[in-house]
Amino acid sequence: MDDDIYDIDTSSVPRGDGIRDLTLTDRWNTPLGKPNGGYILAAMLRGLGDEMAADDAMVGAVTYLASPETGAAELRTTTLRRGRRVQTGEAALWEGDRHIAQLLASFGARTGRSIELGTPPDLPAPDDCINPKDFPDAMPASTIFDRVDYRLGAAPGWALGQPSGDPTFELWQRLAGGREIDLPALAFLCDSYAPPVLEIGAAQSMTVQLTVHLHRRPEPGWIATRLTTRHVINGFHEEDCELWDEAGNLVAQSRQLAMLL
Repeated sequence: MDDDIYDIDTSSVPRGDGIRDLTLTDRWNTPLGKPNGGYILAAMLRGLGDEMAADDAMVGAVTYLASPETGAAELRTTTLRRGRRVQTGEAALWEGDRHIAQLLASFGARTGRSIELGTPPDLPAPDDCINPKDFPDAMPASTIFDRVDYRLGAAPGWALGQPSGDPTFELWQRLAGGREIDLPALAFLCDSYAPPVLEIGAAQSMTVQLTVHLHRRPEPGWIATRLTTRHVINGFHEEDCELWDEAGNLVAQSRQLAMLL
């Protein structure tokens, strides 16, 4: 059953006229007791791509409009353009009369040359890293941590009650049990770990807007993750994420706007 949880919880059923039914489960809840924003984005991206019968997702920009609850939801999709190389659509997530999130996304085939100027995180091998699940007292209570395997190069200061002052995290991630990571799952992994602002003493953070660029499907294995925040202004902050596969390929990156709580 565990191998199927991601597929079940991100799936949606077409009803006709671009509308799809889905269920947001409590298996991806954050410490705030709400469905994780990356999980919501993955379900929306997958549903929109299925409805459009589109190529691979390339970019998705989601704005969160209301606090989500677990339970039945509705995805209202619209195809905006079907170009030769890029297909674009939008999707609105509704729970009853509450508009929860709005997504604009583009899909396309992977062609053309690649030039990489960046470098992946310099992490020990996953087997040589810390498994935070070995220290449950330092893990905030949330079900999302049952859905993802994490490996840390060093214990984060915030988990020890001693924030480092540097809002930067580098770690390995993968879906629980090593399940294959598709492109919507990469979007989820951009928002699946604790926010780095915890290292400057923030209590918690909530995403307002999230844009992900999905560059390629990863090679099987772990995903090296770099998370950074450099600006906290008027109670809001940015968070940048890079995801690299074990072969050293940049597979996704994101930027989000979030508010301190």
